[in-house]
Amino acid sequence: MNSKNKIVWSEGMFLRPHHFQQFEHFLDSNARIRQESSNGLFWGFRELALDTDSLALGKVVIAAAKGILPDGTAFSFHGSAGPAALQVPAGTFGQRVYLALPRYREESEEVIFDEQENSLARYSVVEEEVFDSCDVSMGTAVIQTGKLRLRLMLEKDFGDEWIGMPLAVIKEKSEDRKIILDDKYIPPVVSYSTSPVLGNFVKEIAGLLETRSELLVNRLQQPGRSGVAEVAEFMTLETINRYRGAFWHMLSLEYLHPERIFHDFLMLASDLATFTQPGKRMSSFPAYVHDNLLLSFAPLMEVLHSALTAILDEQAIRIPLQDKGQGLVLGQIPDLHLMQTADLILAVHADMPAETVRMHFPTQAKLGPVERIRDLVHLQLPGISIRQLPNVPRQLPYSAGHLYFSLEKNGEMWKQLEKTGALALHLAGEFPGLTMEFWAIRQDKR
Repeated sequence: MNSKNKIVWSEGMFLRPHHFQQFEHFLDSNARIRQESSNGLFWGFRELALDTDSLALGKVVIAAAKGILPDGTAFSFHGSAGPAALQVPAGTFGQRVYLALPRYREESEEVIFDEQENSLARYSVVEEEVFDSCDVSMGTAVIQTGKLRLRLMLEKDFGDEWIGMPLAVIKEKSEDRKIILDDKYIPPVVSYSTSPVLGNFVKEIAGLLETRSELLVNRLQQPGRSGVAEVAEFMTLETINRYRGAFWHMLSLEYLHPERIFHDFLMLASDLATFTQPGKRMSSFPAYVHDNLLLSFAPLMEVLHSALTAILDEQAIRIPLQDKGQGLVLGQIPDLHLMQTADLILAVHADMPAETVRMHFPTQAKLGPVERIRDLVHLQLPGISIRQLPNVPRQLPYSAGHLYFSLEKNGEMWKQLEKTGALALHLAGEFPGLTMEFWAIRQDKR
């Protein structure tokens, strides 16, 4: 069995090809151990471009590629120097296409001088004309070099005797011979910029962070904001601004491993879960799968979209009230969806003892849809009931001396209000210095 031990070079030794082969095995083994020790995810494509014209002819052709195979073998080629085209059979769908190389096997030939289709040698001998790099005036010489016997193959043909990486997924081969690839697939890469899909993920989240940061800054600069909701938004802004800088740095780098991107995505999702998830934390974490990056990133993108959309939604929406005189006040709820998804709150203040307001306001205020308020008042019909809240809703700015009443979502009048969102309030009694605020508070499902 061949070992990976270092060759001992000594004076007078009889040199054989075995010595140089063993020397290469020793260097390759040491390089591979160093790679695996520093980062087991060292392998992947650094550059990958497919010939789109060949896809229309039913073939997969790599126009250019550069990278490292999982066994540490480096490769780089352009154009005709790459592997032969893969002719895809009719009816193929859902199959990954692999760039493959025969796996290293001890005590077997690594090199063949004449190409053999069924051979599992890793190299084939080719002749090249090269210059003497020490003295170009010496002219050129023809030497024999070993070219990697890379091959394109479908997933169903990729057996244990091969080492390789998937580079694309065939969605289908249409009747006109054209190959349609899955444009969402992400091959294993050593830099996120190699994959347009992965690059777009980073740009998309960076853009969302930018818009959410601007939104929260504008929201916090609005006058009259205070209380728990403002503190929560300030903490959210702090989190978003921190990652906004991190993502700006990502986009400024040409080379960044996708595992690092995954780490930052996962950290962002975990931090945002504090503000957006029901249990204030992520319930599960997707695993990083280097040869199926979409499986890793797709659930994170969904979580981040949901979290950043939740931040966009303002928890408390103030609904303007119009004083029409004669004790009549009108308010138009802007989004009928809020009738089912929000709590409607009246904040009331008057220049009189709070206990007096608490006792008399619910009985002297008549609430209902605009088109029915006249009947409710003149015929003394029951309107929409209100009940006092024991505490100030945390989503609302604190206002000293205010009492808070919630509209009850039941009864015939409420059903009619749900259809129009046009609320009327008629107040029969005297409440000197009366001020009212009408709020819709989105139900907290987080």
